Amino acid sequence: MSTPGPTLVTGATGFIGGRLARRLVAAGATVRVLVRDPRRLAPELRDAAQIFEGDLAAVEPLRAAVRGAGVIFHCAANVNTWDTWPAYEAANVDGVRNLANAIGQQDPGLVRLVHLSTVDVYGYPAQPCDELCATGGGSHDYGRSKSLGEAALRERAAALGIGYTILRPANVIGPGSQFISRIGAELRSGVMITIDHGRANAGLLYVDNLIDRMLWAAASPRAAGQTYNVRDDYDVNWAQMLERLRAGIRGRGLVINLPFGLADALARGAEALHRRFAPRVEPILHPLIVRMFGRTCGHSAQKIRDHSGLPDRVGWEEAMQRSVDWFLAAQQPPVVPSPSGRGSGA
Repeated sequence: MSTPGPTLVTGATGFIGGRLARRLVAAGATVRVLVRDPRRLAPELRDAAQIFEGDLAAVEPLRAAVRGAGVIFHCAANVNTWDTWPAYEAANVDGVRNLANAIGQQDPGLVRLVHLSTVDVYGYPAQPCDELCATGGGSHDYGRSKSLGEAALRERAAALGIGYTILRPANVIGPGSQFISRIGAELRSGVMITIDHGRANAGLLYVDNLIDRMLWAAASPRAAGQTYNVRDDYDVNWAQMLERLRAGIRGRGLVINLPFGLADALARGAEALHRRFAPRVEPILHPLIVRMFGRTCGHSAQKIRDHSGLPDRVGWEEAMQRSVDWFLAAQQPPVVPSPSGRGSGA
């Protein structure tokens, strides 16, 4: 991707931002990263990227990072499934506003700001949504904060003349995915709860397919000012996804199915208890989890398919095999060199 200035990636120590930044470096782009802790960067990024240490609340590092940037990919966010509203608001609303204000103040000659949002802005309805559906996040703080972040971006972009595209990814899988890590751990040796026998559309999206669309959104005139849902072009429900992952990792964990109504009642009770007595501890079941697995995540991505013309780089089977391979490799203990320089297994 050729741009008139460096490419800035926020959230480059995270799953999506890190993979995007590594791909940009491999393609020969001049890459900047804004990160709170450079030690968490992948080695190739520590060596190749221009590093700005700070976060979206740190005014001077933020201004320095955006100065002269040709494209900005905003991947930094609080994506926890359990947190407090002030924490979500600070990262997902105030952080977006701070980034837009820094761009306006520095006037970097920006071609495009690509902002990663989420399909959670639809609030987990029973039926799939396209981009014309109402947003607001429902009663869940994460989706609500991301919806307000979109609104903040649109307001500041209109006031400051910032070109932008908003992408709403579904559930992103692949090497490094939190979905694969958490679900895989439960399927391997813990307890995995399914809702209504896992019939809901899982709305899966392989990380490299997402990055293809992010790069397109940064460069295409047609993407300017647009908002897009993003997911892969197949329909897989949670039961199919869990069965494939469980078989691949040879999981021996317990899988318990609950009907939606019972699961929701238990989740609300667990949420109330934890909010009062252990607010920092995420319960195994709470309303966001119930809706994630019990309501559709298979929202329409037809708009971005039509506008971009991009096929999925990686299909369902390959996406799951790569996810399984990564999960199994991540479970292996590190090799400790012996005094002879040979691995301990030699």
